[in-house]
Amino acid sequence: MVRTYSSEVRAERAQEKRRAVVAAAHAMFVEEGWVPTTMAKVAAAAGVTRQTVYSQFESKLALLDACIDRALSDGRAIPVREMPEYRAMGVGDRHARIAAGARWLCGAHERSAVIQAVLDQAAVTDAEAASRLAQRERTRHNEVGFALSLILDAEPETLIVDAVWTMASRRVWLMLVDEQRWSGALWCRWFAAQVTLLVDPRGPLAG
Repeated sequence: MVRTYSSEVRAERAQEKRRAVVAAAHAMFVEEGWVPTTMAKVAAAAGVTRQTVYSQFESKLALLDACIDRALSDGRAIPVREMPEYRAMGVGDRHARIAAGARWLCGAHERSAVIQAVLDQAAVTDAEAASRLAQRERTRHNEVGFALSLILDAEPETLIVDAVWTMASRRVWLMLVDEQRWSGALWCRWFAAQVTLLVDPRGPLAG
């Protein structure tokens, strides 16, 4: 019994340290960027040793990956596709589903666009980061297709997936919200309007 308790305590402490490291890294990546952020500086900010950081993350890129994943999942230990706000894209009429999709994506961008932009920075000079970025973009394209299949109750055409994937990018979000000072609510209305137009059978990409 004592051994089981001790194991549970050690596991919880390890998780606490991991959360502290990811939180410190997230803040540092956002504030300082890819190049100035080091594993040693993250360890100091998190109050752990550099060895502890490397025991949890094999590289700075792996640590950035963890920061991005935590932001996308909102720190919840369930798959994104199982979150109630995500599943709302499959409920109600088409207008309600598109609006739910816009709200979901708005929230995801609010949590993750800035930290994901650090991967964009890294990809400029780091080949491994560039490969990881390409992989994440392929995954994002697939996720857009899955979300549209929920909204439409059918498999979307590739051209429509491509168009929504482009509009849904963090680069577009950051240009409109950070640079042009759009509110999240305005972005949601714009995005929903564009998707509504694209999925209309008589829309601009209709076969």
